[in-house]
Amino acid sequence: MRRRLRDLDGRVLAGAILVVFLVVLLSFRAANGTTPWAHVGVEPGDKSFADLRSVTSAWDCQRKGIQAFPNNPCDPFHRPANYPRIWIQLGRVGLGEGDTVPLGIAIAVLFFVSALAVTGPLKPWEGAVYGAALIAPATMLGVERGNVDLIVFALVVLGVLLVRRNAWAGAAPIVLAGILKLFPAFAVVVLLRLRRRWPAALASIVVLGVYVLATLQDIRTLRHVIPRVVVNSYGAGVVVEALRLAGVSWVQTAAEVRYVRIAVIGLAALLALALLVAGRGDGGFDARRIDAFWAGAAIYLGTYVFGNNFDYRLAFLLLCIPQLCAWSQRGGSPAPWPAAALGALVTTLWLSSAVPPLPFGLQSWYVKLSFPPEEVLNWLLFAWLGAALAAGLLTAVRRRAYSA
Repeated sequence: MRRRLRDLDGRVLAGAILVVFLVVLLSFRAANGTTPWAHVGVEPGDKSFADLRSVTSAWDCQRKGIQAFPNNPCDPFHRPANYPRIWIQLGRVGLGEGDTVPLGIAIAVLFFVSALAVTGPLKPWEGAVYGAALIAPATMLGVERGNVDLIVFALVVLGVLLVRRNAWAGAAPIVLAGILKLFPAFAVVVLLRLRRRWPAALASIVVLGVYVLATLQDIRTLRHVIPRVVVNSYGAGVVVEALRLAGVSWVQTAAEVRYVRIAVIGLAALLALALLVAGRGDGGFDARRIDAFWAGAAIYLGTYVFGNNFDYRLAFLLLCIPQLCAWSQRGGSPAPWPAAALGALVTTLWLSSAVPPLPFGLQSWYVKLSFPPEEVLNWLLFAWLGAALAAGLLTAVRRRAYSA
């Protein structure tokens, strides 16, 4: 029996955890007419797949000849569009808000399939950890909302899977993901890991740079319309906003907010430097796992620095879990305490919620705290992943210097 457990691919266990979780949710819905999202830490929207309706309703507007960017009069919640204009053009295929539910289900299936495909073989304990991360509130928030970030997650995964065979083939879906939602452009870092990928990296950066310049006015508009809140969010801006709402006297004016945000990032950078110096590992890895780690870490670092992000974007941290598991068991980590980083990552995914599923009455106590504790974990993760990614980039540069 023990041998069978050792030989079991952890992806089967992770998939089983996910399936059982979803079956329980659907069974409850069938019996009671509602899905118990709040009981598993997910704050439900007013309608199913609420975020996706922002896109599908814009398609209805587009067919009627109504301008849906940046203001979308067809949105059922009267929200401004908070995605690049290219999404509206996708409505030409004839879909609309009436297709939201089947599209939301398809997006969820695509996300789960890609999340399980990117890991490669897992040990049973790794599968258990990965399964716990898959059903965490932060991950499921994107599923409940039908958020299109899950589509770009699948594109980044496709790029990670293809890049080992051909750098140009791997670059294409990553660039497409960057065009669709901007922030996945940080995953281009994967192309810098090996010297033979550098031409594809340069071309990708040029294409994305031209796209940014061509749509700069739209990007500025999006910065103004995207909501910035503390609940269900992460990022350096969230830390500062949480301090301001907690009544900290020296975080009130716009200048103070800016300086404190810079200080938060700067202190994390100093901690990352200390971790980098303390690291002793050579970064030994499986190619698929390290590529996924670089993509997930780069997206997390970039989004943390440049904005307030809703917690469903933490799903990209899933890409880091297999490599963190390997470093935790076999060593070779470029930064110390990889097991602690793994624990912090999974804990963050579970606590990043407006209604974290805590037992014994702890939930009501937790949500009343003036400063969300998971933002401390996010800050520590930012420093640790920054140190690990910096170590990898330094190694890539040294290899290039030695081969020159």
